[in-house]
Parts: sequence; C-alpha cells; structure tokens
Amino acid sequence: MYYWVYDYSPFVSGSIFVIGFMFTTFLLIYLFRRFLRPIFHKNTQNNEMVSLMLSSFLGLYALLLGLLAVAAYQNLTDVTSVVSDEASSLGALYRDVQAYPEPTKTLLQNELRDYVRFTIDRAWPEQQKGRILEEGTHRITRFAQDLTNFTPSSKREEILHAEAYRQFNQYQEHRSARLGNVSTQIPAVFWAVVLIGSIIAITLLALFDIEIVAHFCMAGLTSGFLGLVIFLVAAMDNPFRGSVSVSSSPFEDIYQSIMLPEDSILRSMSILLTESYKYGNARIEGDEFVDGKKVPILLFGKTRMNRFYNIVDNITANSGLVATLFVKSDDDFIRVTTNIKKDDGSRAVGTLLDVKSPALKSIREGKPYYGDAPILNKTYVTGYEPIKNEKAEIVGIFFVGFLKPESNQ
Repeated sequence: MYYWVYDYSPFVSGSIFVIGFMFTTFLLIYLFRRFLRPIFHKNTQNNEMVSLMLSSFLGLYALLLGLLAVAAYQNLTDVTSVVSDEASSLGALYRDVQAYPEPTKTLLQNELRDYVRFTIDRAWPEQQKGRILEEGTHRITRFAQDLTNFTPSSKREEILHAEAYRQFNQYQEHRSARLGNVSTQIPAVFWAVVLIGSIIAITLLALFDIEIVAHFCMAGLTSGFLGLVIFLVAAMDNPFRGSVSVSSSPFEDIYQSIMLPEDSILRSMSILLTESYKYGNARIEGDEFVDGKKVPILLFGKTRMNRFYNIVDNITANSGLVATLFVKSDDDFIRVTTNIKKDDGSRAVGTLLDVKSPALKSIREGKPYYGDAPILNKTYVTGYEPIKNEKAEIVGIFFVGFLKPESNQ
C-alpha cells in the first residue's frame, strides 16, 4: 500500500510523509476550533483529560513504532549479512574451480561470471521491484549439472571436487535465504494498527484547547516527527526496495576483484592468439644476437616476432594488460617481443622466464597456466599458453597479465 515510497528519493518521500501528517493535523485543528470547540470544551477539565490521554497514548504508540523500527532495521541488517555471505561463498567457489583441469575450469568459471553479471545487471533491478527471475535458477542449475558431470581422475581432484561441492551447497543456502527475503515485509495488520494509531494521535493533538499559534506549532512539530518515524519504518520494511535497501555491491566487489581480472586476461589472451596466428603457423628458424646472446627467431608464417611490437602493444592499448611472446631456447624461454619494462625503463627483450615461475612446469607439460607469477622481481596476475608448431611441438609461450597491486616480491 506504500510502495510508492520506493519510487522517490528518501528526502522526497520523507517530506511527503512529514507534510502530509502536518497538513492533516492543521486541517483537524481548524475544523475542531471552527465547529466542535464550543461543544467539546464546555468543561475546562476536558483539556486536562485530552492531555492525559495523549501522553498515555503516545507512550504506547511510540513503543509500537520503536519495536517496528527495530524489527525493520534488524531485518535489513540480517539480509545485508546474507547477501555479503552469499557473495563471499560465490567468490570462494570461483577460486575452487580455478584449480580444475581444462576444459572444465573454463566452462565453470565462464558460467559463474555470466551468473554474477546476470545477478547484478538483470536480477537485482527486478528484485528491487519484488520480482524473482527464474532465469537465475536455470543458470545456477546448469552450473550444478556441469559441476556434477566432472569425474575426478586423482586423489587431489577428489579432494578439490568435494570442497567445491561443499562451497556450492553453502552458496545455495545463502542464495535461498536472499530470495526468501525479497518479499519480506511487516504484515499488513501491523500497518493497519499503525494507521489507526496515527489517526488517533493526530485527533488528540487537534482536541487541545490552547492559544492558536502555540497549538499549531506544538501539534505540527509532533505530527511531523510522527510522520518521519513512520516513513523510516516504511523505508526499511522491504530490504531490497528503495534507497534504504540492500545493494548488489558485494557481488560487484567479487566480480571486480576476482572475476573481471581473469576475464580480462582470458579475453586478451584470445586476442593475442588470434592476432599472432593470423600471420600463419608458428615455427623457429635461425638465430640472432640479443644483448650478446644467441636467441632463436620465432616466426608466425613469414613474419618475424623478434622485436615485432605491434601485437603486444595493441593488447596494452585495448585492455591495459602487458603481453609477451617467448621463444624456446633449449630448456629456457626467452622474451623476444614484450612491453614489460625493466627497471631502467627499457623493454625486457632477451630476458628469461623465471625458473621459479609456476607457469614453467605447466608449459613444459603442454598445459596453460593462469594465476600469480613472479616477473622481474614483481608479482603479476598472469596467463600463459604454449605456442606450438605444426608438429604440436612447443616452440614458445604466449603471455598476458598485469602487475598485482602493491606487488613487491
């Protein structure tokens, strides 16, 4: 009955309540003094009785409004905690599936990213209108099916799979709690009592027989504050509606801090692969000297990649990420084109992939690596993919990444 409250800013809605209550009070005072005062105040003791009734009634009414305000605020706080816990468990689940083997890892992470964007962009606005989109349930059900379809092939994967399942079940509990609160509100019978109580309070205020200016001032201030308190309860009543409501910021934080960086890396890696292979297949042919060291020449088709900066610089221009192409030299991998800078500001061409890098083991096994890795004594959030020739032999590495904030490894 009061959903219009959520269509305006708190200032506008609160002002409407205050002005409405004050106007009603002033109107009743005018009508009473014009038509009923001679009859009602024949006995001077009536004014004392009105004062006694008003003080007693306002005490009880204030208790009711106070309890409702506390209940509404507590519910708002509880739902805020539920949403925060849901986002945290979703972030933990995303981290768990990072350790899954390909292609399951990419499939599950893409589904979680898409689900979070759906929740923020589409489900939350509808939720603020009191509606729940069934598409969210369909998306999370599809994720559950893909998670179930994964068959662990080692003891490590069994432990990982069990932990992911536990985290997913925990997330489901938080999600159910959130959706259960979408339509939560103070029962209509309570609002009926509040409405009746406000009418009685305003009527008793109007029945006073005092000097007219003082009457308007005291009754107006009291009724105005009464309207403001009722507005406050109404504004907090539905935890997902209006300006005083639970926001999707916990989901935004999880997406921005965990999902978006990796999504940017995956997209940039896809572009790097596409831009490289459009020149042709990869191969090594001949050598050249770089900083006094003999370095193999990496080619895609007929295009030499050594010191060919167009591709890596385009990645940085489009996404802000840095990029590198490595060439395989015996057991090492050497940067032949890159926009990672050394301490002196020059490109790190000719430097080796750190032997302590966790990516090295994965690349030597012909597998990609995505995660944190040390680069020139700093920690980067990275993506590495092996470069293979026509015989499926590893001849180099694709790399994209960005410097981890406050990194000083």
